[in-house]
Amino acid sequence: MPRYAYVMQAAKGAPFTTSSADAPSLSELSARLFHLNKPVVKILDQQRKNDDRKRGIPLRLKLSFLEQLEASCYLGMDLRTALGICLENTSRRSSAGRQLAGVIGALRDKVTRGVSFARAVGHFPLIFDEVSTGLIAAGEEGGTFNESLTNVRKIWARNEDLQHRLLMMLIYPAIVFAAAIGVVWLLMTRVVPQFVAVLSQMNVDLPIPTKILITISRFWTDYPWIILVCSIGVMLLILKSPALIRWTPVLHGMALRMPLFGQLALLLVRANFTRVFAQLKNAHAKTTQSLMLCRDLSWNYEYRSAVARTLVKVQRGEPLSRALEEDVDIFGDMVVHGLAFMEVSGSGSEGLNRLTNLLERQLDGYINAIRQVLDPLLIVFLGVVVGGIVFATFLPAIEILQRI
Repeated sequence: MPRYAYVMQAAKGAPFTTSSADAPSLSELSARLFHLNKPVVKILDQQRKNDDRKRGIPLRLKLSFLEQLEASCYLGMDLRTALGICLENTSRRSSAGRQLAGVIGALRDKVTRGVSFARAVGHFPLIFDEVSTGLIAAGEEGGTFNESLTNVRKIWARNEDLQHRLLMMLIYPAIVFAAAIGVVWLLMTRVVPQFVAVLSQMNVDLPIPTKILITISRFWTDYPWIILVCSIGVMLLILKSPALIRWTPVLHGMALRMPLFGQLALLLVRANFTRVFAQLKNAHAKTTQSLMLCRDLSWNYEYRSAVARTLVKVQRGEPLSRALEEDVDIFGDMVVHGLAFMEVSGSGSEGLNRLTNLLERQLDGYINAIRQVLDPLLIVFLGVVVGGIVFATFLPAIEILQRI
């Protein structure tokens, strides 16, 4: 029997602890821990983790497959025919495309043998994660299968758009930083040494900023490889910082408190939480089942532990809005108060959809605001660095001219 490790947090603010247990499968272990009312943050499936690292399929390809499947199903085709069309239209020029084609073929074979689509996709976590599988299962049970495909497609499309926009936000600072390094390199190794040679012949007392600049210039000239390696390291750190934070649970809380980007992460998880919860409730899923799937929407342990604590409270009989109050810093006043109003008014998933649209507009506005603030800040940074070098370089000449 395989052994699984799972992460828990006894109370809010407590350290994350890892335990292990034997179970026939991950789903059975999850059900067992749920019935024991344990606030499980994440169950670590090492085999799935290794498979995802070795054979990851880009989200762009998965989204294209799902859009074709959704369109075929809405045209009234049966699943076997729809999957066959998707298989024919899948490009096999890349290794990821060939792998996706193999998965689609396996899905078609399982559906042909009478296996439900939700159960079939559960064997292929490379394409369908727990949330997508849960949405499809709820749609099949509630008779809203086509709508469930649409909901999964919307989530994937939203994630793909956000990944692209966030990548662009990280690439721009890296380009500006590279440009700053190039300009500073040119000034330090070509311009400053010439001024130093001229000033040394004049035998004048140099100001402190000029002395510091000369020292830095000599270091850049004598040890260029150190500067180059450090510059490349900083640029890689900027680009790889999201992945570094993701795989370091200690940094998850700090990530939510970072200036600008912490609020962005909170707005993202709130919008995803309300959208997926509304879609699951529209498919007549239980609140506890919906919360278990919503827990897997984010890699952030702080968010996952908040959902886990909420799940335990709901299992004990508390209303959802009251269960969320302890973690209002994660879910936000808008979500907590909105759910409380919906429980009183009985507006249901329609009210959640409106709340989701409001949160997504707030998220889009915040992303645009970050872009508008970040671009001028980077330009100012580059101007301060270059301007400081120029000022320290010409300061002795200015003092000499004033004495004449």
